[in-house]
Amino acid sequence: MAPISAQQVSNLLSSKVTGVEGNQFDKVEPDRCTPVAREVSPPLLVDRHPAAIQSGHWQTDDGGVVVEEIVAVYPSDFDPSAALSDARGAVESCAGTTMTVTTVHGRSYDFDAQPAASSPAGAVLWSLRGADWSCDNVLVAAHNAAIEITTCGAGGGLDTAGLATEALARIEALANAKV
Repeated sequence: MAPISAQQVSNLLSSKVTGVEGNQFDKVEPDRCTPVAREVSPPLLVDRHPAAIQSGHWQTDDGGVVVEEIVAVYPSDFDPSAALSDARGAVESCAGTTMTVTTVHGRSYDFDAQPAASSPAGAVLWSLRGADWSCDNVLVAAHNAAIEITTCGAGGGLDTAGLATEALARIEALANAKV
């Protein structure tokens, strides 16, 4: 039996989430870099066939950084180490590649993918750097859950290592909850 049920998926979102998804990244060219940027049906999560998936949106108090959180709960055979390894491989394969990313509202950005120098245990961190908009991203996975967070702003996103720690704590709290 999996420690986190599909009905608990919304509990994986942070308390900062104020609404449903925002202007998510929908199309990515070249296609091989889709896993590192697409937020609509994000491949790093949906390709592992979640039992439940949900997303939410929030922004910093000054509105300078927007955040998309996408959370997923999987059947008991989910392998978090394999999910992180695949994410790391996808990020590394696109390192130094300029990609064009288009949002659901039709706005396009050119980004260069950059893996982080290091990532905390249970997480993969990477950045998408552009001339006028940049994003800092994280994928965490543990037990039978995964959380992908994209933080974007004119000067880049938020501290994704800190967000990774918080996201992993949410997974652990649900996995260890007594029902």
